[in-house]
Amino acid sequence: VTGCRICGGEEHVVHYHGPVRTGRFGSVTAEPQTVWRCAGCGAAHLPIAKVDYESSEYRRVVDGSDRAEDFHRLHDPEQPEKLQALGTAGLRDTVLVDVGCGPGSFLDLVKGFCRTTIGIEPTPTLRAEAAKKGHLTFPYCADVPDAWIGRADVAVAFSLIEHVEGPLPLLRDVPRLLKPRGRLLVSTPNRRDWLLEILPAEYAAFFYRIVHLWYFDADSLGGLMRTAGFADVAVSHHHRFDLSNAVLWLRDKRPTGLGAISIPDGASEVFRGLLEANGRADYLYGLGMNG
Repeated sequence: VTGCRICGGEEHVVHYHGPVRTGRFGSVTAEPQTVWRCAGCGAAHLPIAKVDYESSEYRRVVDGSDRAEDFHRLHDPEQPEKLQALGTAGLRDTVLVDVGCGPGSFLDLVKGFCRTTIGIEPTPTLRAEAAKKGHLTFPYCADVPDAWIGRADVAVAFSLIEHVEGPLPLLRDVPRLLKPRGRLLVSTPNRRDWLLEILPAEYAAFFYRIVHLWYFDADSLGGLMRTAGFADVAVSHHHRFDLSNAVLWLRDKRPTGLGAISIPDGASEVFRGLLEANGRADYLYGLGMNG
């Protein structure tokens, strides 16, 4: 293991050693893999071969398909929670940048609020689909022309930093697009997800993935954002799944999504609230201001 790509620290400890998921549930590596955690900043890293984010094959590994319609089918249901995390106050008539936008699911949702929607997406087929719907699109932040530099009010990067080889340089590319005090909202899985403690073998082989190179908790996510130059950073916990999914993980040791069995009214809300209050929810949102 070389120096940490976030803080430069040389000391690492084994965070996880075992099979990791290669695709959908049940597909795992033949050989055990090691996730290393930096003793300095706390970020955990799965070192693998270089990733080609522009290839359709990468998208097929991530989602099982590189087609825009399949992306929308899988990810459109997730968009309202992202908008709730961002909030609509102050969103009207803004310029918003979605880094890692895919074919534009979130941009489609906020287009009615925003004056201009800009999508950053390296996969050409998905970028073309977003462009068809009237979003300005570019492969990378560095490709955004000078005319848009420093004009964005808001940037979002949902479920992205865990996929890239260099999360720090990626986030450092964002401030040049933002106005002073412009907002960045980032989301990523929480490596303190409660099921990792309850089902350390079965859930870990599902949670750790060949396409997720980085794993954060609240402290390491906040540290990453501050190192990238963002100020007033706040990290919150959000649990995306209901009590039904939790019960069936414990019984069957497999994911089932939402509502697979009947749960008494209000129980899922209490369950989610407890996990979020104790930092054991499955997802993190980090909000920071362009310093």
